This record gives sequence, structure tokens and C-alpha cells, in this order.
Amino acid sequence: MARPRTWLEWLNPFDRFQRWFTFFAVFWFAAAAYLLYLAFTRDGVRLPATLAIYLLATVAGSIVAFVAYGIDKRAAVREKPRISERTLHIMGILGGWPGAQLGRQIFHHKTLKLPFRIVFFLIVTTHLCFIGYGMFFGWWVDAIRALMTAKSA
Repeated sequence: MARPRTWLEWLNPFDRFQRWFTFFAVFWFAAAAYLLYLAFTRDGVRLPATLAIYLLATVAGSIVAFVAYGIDKRAAVREKPRISERTLHIMGILGGWPGAQLGRQIFHHKTLKLPFRIVFFLIVTTHLCFIGYGMFFGWWVDAIRALMTAKSA
């Protein structure tokens, strides 16, 4: 049986969207990792520099952010020195928002603190706007072209 929801969870406007954010974050991380894998291992696969840099920042930043959320959760449970919220937010800003979202959900860390969540979702919204900008200017075409022209090594 599921635990009863706290009053903070009832008041939180983002609670209903947590699963969708997590799904999109995992999907974006997997797609970014796969496109980078193709770009680095296959001949003939070319990505624009801005897309490649953003995908690399997403993959590397997500791994670092996921590990940092796990370390911070462990430190919180053991009442040891913690990683600052500012550092966790900076990791999200630098591209690690998918790993941060996954770390928040898996480790159940920073999920009830509303000010942290608001800043985090502003960071995610900024990244979604950047992704939308890239899609508007042809990233999706380049990504599909990279998938279609991937040759076996």
C-alpha cells in the first residue's frame, strides 16, 4: 500500500508531472548517449557542433549529477557534511538535469523541499527551451540524418 501523501505533496503543483519529467529525462539521456555513441564510433555520422557539445554536456553532466545526488543523500542519512544545493543546481544548469531528476527520484532526495524544486524546474524549463530552440533550427533533422546514415564499422 502506498504511503499517505503529506501536505507538501498536496500543495506541490509539480507532483503530477514528476513521472513525465522523469520519463523525458531518461529518454533524453538515452537518446543523447546513443547519438554520441554513433558520432564517435561510426563513419559518416556527423552532428553539428552545438548539438554535439550539448549532448556531451548532458551525458557527462547527468552521470556526475546522479552520483552527486546519491552521495548527498547518503551524507544526509548519516548526518555528515553535505553537497550544497547551489552545487547541485549548478550541475543541473551545466547539462546534468536528466541525471539530477533521475537521482532525485531514485534516491528520494530533495523531493519535498519546495524552494529547491522550484529552482530545479526552472532549470529544466530553461533546458527544454534550449532543446526546443535547437529542434526549431534543425537539430531533429540532423539527429534523424545521423541515425539514417550510420554505417556499421
